[in-house]
Amino acid sequence: MDNIIRGFKNMREILLIFVSVLIVSFHFSSVYFINSSYLTGILNEKFVGYLYTAGAFINILLYLGLPYFLRKQGNFRLSMLLLILEAIALLGIAFATSPTLIVLLFILHSAVGPLLFYTLDIFLERFARPEDMGSMRGIYLTMQNIPPIITPFIAGLILTRPSNYWIIYLIAAAFLVPLAIILFSYFRSFRDQAYYILDLKEAAARFYNKKNVFDVFIDHCLLHLFYGVTVIYLPIYLADHIGFSWSSIGIIFSVMLLPFVLFQIPIGNLEDKYHDEKHVLVIGFYIMAATFMVIPFVKEASIVVWATLLFTSRIGASLVEVSSESYFFKHIHSDNAGFIGFFRMTRSLPFFISPILMTIAVTFFEFKYIFLITGLLMLLGVRYTLMITDDMKKPTQQ
Repeated sequence: MDNIIRGFKNMREILLIFVSVLIVSFHFSSVYFINSSYLTGILNEKFVGYLYTAGAFINILLYLGLPYFLRKQGNFRLSMLLLILEAIALLGIAFATSPTLIVLLFILHSAVGPLLFYTLDIFLERFARPEDMGSMRGIYLTMQNIPPIITPFIAGLILTRPSNYWIIYLIAAAFLVPLAIILFSYFRSFRDQAYYILDLKEAAARFYNKKNVFDVFIDHCLLHLFYGVTVIYLPIYLADHIGFSWSSIGIIFSVMLLPFVLFQIPIGNLEDKYHDEKHVLVIGFYIMAATFMVIPFVKEASIVVWATLLFTSRIGASLVEVSSESYFFKHIHSDNAGFIGFFRMTRSLPFFISPILMTIAVTFFEFKYIFLITGLLMLLGVRYTLMITDDMKKPTQQ
């Protein structure tokens, strides 16, 4: 990795961005997998998904408006504003006793938290070279995916007592302190480019007309639908339906997320060399579909069995994630904040849609069949990927 990084221009800024994404990921992943379990303590499990829907809806509206804010205030000020709001949300959840207040603060966290990654995307794209994009996105995503391997295990140790949830939210808020120091010290004078603003109609038209980018956008939506089901429903299923303790779930999730660290840098390097995102995407979607379609039929409460199954599912997800990101950012540059925002909405759109779909699904089917339905939906990713034309040898930035 050192040799790769030394080959980048603007090495100091890029290293600081990698450190920043690591910190944001520690912050976000600290609570990522425990949120739904915590909320089931104050709400029925069928209604927890609607909180994610509310947060995702606000998040999508914010994504659409951020290019206007960026044009007037810049990415540094946006980053600091989001950081302050996120700190208020997490500290509030840690110490609030009112269920209504906790619900409102969770919606705020769901709405503004993912936007921190959006601002880091803009910083990275400003200093990146197109020819380095696959390698750079591989390192960036690896930094983003190291913390989720560690934090579930730590959460499992802390949650030996159900009353300890507040500790995890406090730790998550504390990670924002070094992030604020880095941003204020090194990016306060960041030179923003002239951000191009897309309205919804134009964005939809341009995405549709750029057929390959549109297909990758659909792939990314499906990937985050997969993540949404995992984050909202898998912890509940493992704890309440299979019977695992949180200490066991922490181990399972830590193993599950290893592929994001093991595979994304080498895959990113190979894609820079061979420009073969399309075939990697197909393989990834087939793996995701197969593993999730098996879940309803696994009844054994074995850490080894579940860790192996979910580890395999994340091999597929890691391939889809790095390939779709590499493809997209080879074609879109940092001044096109509207396109980047539209692409990043894929992180929120599934959290808006999946709770609605899955709530309808559990009305007619058992809870466990949520995962079978999700696996079948992943096969749509194969269809859209096969529609991509092989033009990666000459990427163009729009």
